[in-house]
Amino acid sequence: MGEVAVFDRHTPPLDALLGTVEDAMTPEVVVLEPAMRAGDAVAILEKAGVAGGPVVHEGRVVGMLSFSDLAPPEERLVHQRTGPFLRGERHLVGLAVQDVMSREVVFARTEWPLTRALELMHTAGVNRLPVLDRRDRPVGILARDDVIRAVARRSRATGQHPSMVRGPARKPRLVPD
Repeated sequence: MGEVAVFDRHTPPLDALLGTVEDAMTPEVVVLEPAMRAGDAVAILEKAGVAGGPVVHEGRVVGMLSFSDLAPPEERLVHQRTGPFLRGERHLVGLAVQDVMSREVVFARTEWPLTRALELMHTAGVNRLPVLDRRDRPVGILARDDVIRAVARRSRATGQHPSMVRGPARKPRLVPD
C-alpha cells in the first residue's frame, strides 16, 4: 500500500522519464456525495467541464460517477449530447448518485510510477482514476488528458519528442465485417 517510487539507475527508462502519478495528476477534484441528487451531480460535472469524478463519503472514495453511468440504458450505445428533444436528466428524477455510480473503484497512489497507473487505466477500461494518499483520502484525479499533458511536458523538457515521419503514403484498407 505505501510503496514509494524511487528512480535510480535500475528504474526502467520510461518510468524515469514520465515520473509519478503525483507529477501528472490534477490536484483539484470535483467530489460528489452518495446522497446528492443525480441531476445535481450532472450540473456539477458540466459546470466543472469534467466527465466524471469520485463519490466520497466520510473522506473515503466509495464510487465513481461518469456521464456514461448517468445515461439511460437505451442511450448508452449512442451518446447524444445535443438535439431539440434532449433533456437527458429527466430519467434521473428521484435517483441519488449512489443509485447510479460505479461501486468498483480502481485508483492510483500519488507515489506510483505513472506507467503503473496507465496500465491500470488500460486494463480496467477507465478514463480517469481517483488518486489516493497513504490514508486512502482523495488528493487528486488522473485523467487521460493529464497523462497526455505529462507526456508532452516531459517530451519538451527532454527534447525527446517524436518527429514527423515522412514515408510512402499508405492507402487505408477497408476490412469486411
